[in-house]
Amino acid sequence: MTEIIMKAYEVADEFTANAKFKEIARLNKLIDQLYPNEIKAFDEAKIKYNDVMQYGGSYHPDFKEVTKLLSVTKMNLYQQKEVDTYLKLEREFEKEINDYLFELSSLISDHIPSPNAFGIVKKGGSCHVG
Repeated sequence: MTEIIMKAYEVADEFTANAKFKEIARLNKLIDQLYPNEIKAFDEAKIKYNDVMQYGGSYHPDFKEVTKLLSVTKMNLYQQKEVDTYLKLEREFEKEINDYLFELSSLISDHIPSPNAFGIVKKGGSCHVG
């Protein structure tokens, strides 16, 4: 079992050594430095939106207001060049990880559920390794 755990650490080290991973980490720090106000506004808007959704949803009197606020703050943050690049790299890196997981699970058994092209794991299936 220790051998398997050590292999898992080796794979994790490979992922963290990946150029995309390093760029994602660099951009994450840069975004935190460059856009603290936009991040704070977006986080506060998400909290308000979640509160409204919890206490009435679309029937809540503030629903339109908080929905618009969330949309505007999200757009203000996500339209930044660094954030856009970060999100694109994150999707590409996630696809690489999902492809790896699919390949790994296929090598073990065709019955192991693994993420599809959209990163969704379908229910069902079981591993019948004996």
